[in-house]
Amino acid sequence: ADAPSKESVMLERSIQKGISDVIAQAKAYLRTKCLNTDKQLVCQCCHKEMPFKLRSNEYYFEAVQCIGDKEKRHFQNRLALCPTCAAMYQYARETDDAEIRRSIVEHEADDKALAVEIPVRLAGRELTLHFVGTHWFDLKTVLSQ
Repeated sequence: ADAPSKESVMLERSIQKGISDVIAQAKAYLRTKCLNTDKQLVCQCCHKEMPFKLRSNEYYFEAVQCIGDKEKRHFQNRLALCPTCAAMYQYARETDDAEIRRSIVEHEADDKALAVEIPVRLAGRELTLHFVGTHWFDLKTVLSQ
């Protein structure tokens, strides 16, 4: 009886034009980059298999923007994260964009490295972002522009 009534209001909002196309490209790209030897899609942060699949039998994951301060949208600037890591990366990340960018661009790995690990602090925990070599190289190239 004391519950408030439902009320709706019209609000003006701003959305990024074309973002769904970039996310679709990123998801297709990341689905090929983040598979383990058992063909499981793995979170780039917690390194565990994504927690569930959709009705289409594809893994559900968030294609989260790695570095938010780029003026252009590059599908390579996305991470394949499970829902929990995606929330921590977006709302509880303590490592700023500048430090992540520096870690990616200045990493000492050879440009043909098979994999690269980048440290990141999320919600008070030290974790690592795992990149297969081609994703790291692609992202490094985009961030160096």
